[in-house]
Amino acid sequence: RPMEKFFNLYENPMTMDLDLTAVTDVEMKADGSLISTYLHNDKLYLKTKGSLESDQAVAAMKFLDLPENENFKEELTIIALLGNTVNMEWCAPDNRIVISYPDAHLVVLNIRCNRNGVYLDREVLLAHADPVFSETAKRYVALFVTNPVEYHSIVEFVADIPNKEGIEGFVVRLESGLRVKIKTEWYLVQHRAKDSINSPRRLFEACIEEATDDLRSLFHDDPVVIAMITEMETFAEGVYNHTVDQVERFYERNKGLERKEYAILGQEELDKKIFGLAMSKYLERPVDYKAFLRKHYKSFGVADDPANGVE
Repeated sequence: RPMEKFFNLYENPMTMDLDLTAVTDVEMKADGSLISTYLHNDKLYLKTKGSLESDQAVAAMKFLDLPENENFKEELTIIALLGNTVNMEWCAPDNRIVISYPDAHLVVLNIRCNRNGVYLDREVLLAHADPVFSETAKRYVALFVTNPVEYHSIVEFVADIPNKEGIEGFVVRLESGLRVKIKTEWYLVQHRAKDSINSPRRLFEACIEEATDDLRSLFHDDPVVIAMITEMETFAEGVYNHTVDQVERFYERNKGLERKEYAILGQEELDKKIFGLAMSKYLERPVDYKAFLRKHYKSFGVADDPANGVE
């Protein structure tokens, strides 16, 4: 039984005006993909929220099948056979959202009863952690922040979450049982920048505006992202130079013609969109090549924005 959906602080009426002094515990928000266990013919498998065969589910299953994870997989199987679902986060170098993880791993988020939806209390798991569920407990309890020693209270810790850096944030559970996500401002800024990487259109626009320096700085430690930026920079530069060259060469060759002759020849020799730039040049109007490329990005094979968001 996968987790019920819960929301970011202030995302909707359910998470407005909450009493954040009524906090029972806080857990680190891992920056990966939600993975859940399920059984088929008493054999353990993993799935993501919307698929049994997603790339993340397949990769996580391969990870679980490694010899060094044999005990962990056996424990997950036992828990599943007892009528529970183990919900985990799949974090891996090739499954990066914003946070970079050097090694692939599964983080246990919770264990939920399939029959009634009740979550197994972590203290119950700890009581049975040695030796029955030692591998699961090791991954499960490390997630929780129970005694933030640098703060006077857990309430003070929660209030400071938005100011933290290098992490996505935390999931806070209130006395009512409600869970709410609190993201750091650092993560939100990084995620918006990452959207520019994931969106060919936005990355193309950033390259046209020669504004990729900040992206390179933010993702300096991610060779895949740096390669994507470099590839788009090369592509955008080629498109820009070719467009400028077409217009300027045509203008220089034909600027002495009468307007009607210039227009007829332009329509014969130039692409319809490029022709408009050439006419502006002839009429001594401003020619904004960058605005032209941003407007006609699809003409150069640049894809639209994907549907992205911060969950």
